[in-house]
Amino acid sequence: MKRVWYLILAAALILAIGGCQNRPDIFDPGGGNSSMRTNPVNIADVTVDSAYLWIYVVIPTGQTVNVHAITSAWNENIVTWSSFAGAYNSAVVDSFVAHGIGWKMADITSLVQAWMDGDMPNLGLLLEQGESARTTYYSSEEISIAQRPRIEICYTVDGQQDCVTIQRGVSGHVFDAFIWGAFPNDNFGLSGNLFTGMLNEGQNQTLIQFDLPEVEEPGSVGDFVWNDVNMNGIQDAGELGLAGVAVHLENCRDSVVVAEALTDTMGYYLFEDIPAGSYFLHFVLPEGYVFSPMDQGDNDSLDSDVYQRAGHTDCFELGAGEVDMSWDAGMYAMENLGCTRGKGFWKNHAGFGPQDDLVSQYLPIWLGIPSDSSEALAVTTAQIAYDILTQQVYGTPSNGITKLYAHLLTARLNIASGADDGDIEEVLENVDMFLAAHSWEDWDALSGREQQGVLSWKGTLESYNEGEIGPGSCDDEDETPY
Repeated sequence: MKRVWYLILAAALILAIGGCQNRPDIFDPGGGNSSMRTNPVNIADVTVDSAYLWIYVVIPTGQTVNVHAITSAWNENIVTWSSFAGAYNSAVVDSFVAHGIGWKMADITSLVQAWMDGDMPNLGLLLEQGESARTTYYSSEEISIAQRPRIEICYTVDGQQDCVTIQRGVSGHVFDAFIWGAFPNDNFGLSGNLFTGMLNEGQNQTLIQFDLPEVEEPGSVGDFVWNDVNMNGIQDAGELGLAGVAVHLENCRDSVVVAEALTDTMGYYLFEDIPAGSYFLHFVLPEGYVFSPMDQGDNDSLDSDVYQRAGHTDCFELGAGEVDMSWDAGMYAMENLGCTRGKGFWKNHAGFGPQDDLVSQYLPIWLGIPSDSSEALAVTTAQIAYDILTQQVYGTPSNGITKLYAHLLTARLNIASGADDGDIEEVLENVDMFLAAHSWEDWDALSGREQQGVLSWKGTLESYNEGEIGPGSCDDEDETPY
């Protein structure tokens, strides 16, 4: 997969300089004593609007100081006049006059643009003033962070401008040293000062590199919203996409909406240029529609990935540069409210008699909210479903939680097959929470009030399954009473 160099925004305090004040910093805080990097900074489709070097003059001389691009890798902890060997481009990027104590600025916009474009490697900047009186500056070893050298870059990506300050102790990695011709084999990388100009018949030059990090390519998320005409939660032949459905990409950490999209005329949606992270998708139902049952059938590429009541997917991790086109949502019009069948129907259609197995297509189904510590029961096979519906394995017919299991599973099967659950939504939520903490073995330990609550829920679900409330009983009901 193609890799690019990319600036990623992250909240951080930056210094208010020029037109870049109050901007978020795109780099993590870093130190400055690691080895120099020699890679180019190649950020696709970035326009550098401005880039300035700021350096604090401690002892001014009034001399003109020239800024050049360094052309060879160096290390602040070992570089010397001899080892550096004049490895810089003679072309002057910009100059400033070292008059008066305080900040001096050089415009390095064109050079930073070349770094961003990958036209030349970011090997740093060299400051020199020839054989004139020596100027003194603060280095990145200066105790006061605010007086250390820094650069500010303002840039535009896709029409949006952002700015960043890179300064050791604030953000990014900065490396600096001075080299001295009078001591050609000595290293001065840990000095609290930098110098340019002559002293003791030896010229001083300053080397600074502001290191820009490599970050992986952003990813993409998307796929399909369809009109699930037969309400079975599976993309069947002839079922078309739904246009104009709003989709929100949200951050799992705090549910903040990261991006919004609408499905196109074919029902497809796409989020591009998404940083790696943890996300979920929230779908907004068109008026008159409800969500299809989730995770139906055995082909994950053809099912609906959206919780029916909540309208969102599970959280998922998007890797750097990943293209994840696997998130589909089924919906159907409210007039297709479906119908319900009783417990006996589903018991007889679990594949253990002459009738077809109609249960397996809707599995797995959870009875209770699943978690690592819950008592929720996973119905993963037709055999487990049959055992629950016969009320002989997970307790007995005299056990209220056993009865609740059976009628909750029946209701879930009805909903999965297309029955509207609007009249029992609250009961389903309460039952799921209860069964997350209780199994059939807890029945005798419940208080009388708790047992009455369980039986009340069971009665409501039974009324729903028998068609007394909700969308009504199916006309093809052929169950044998149990």
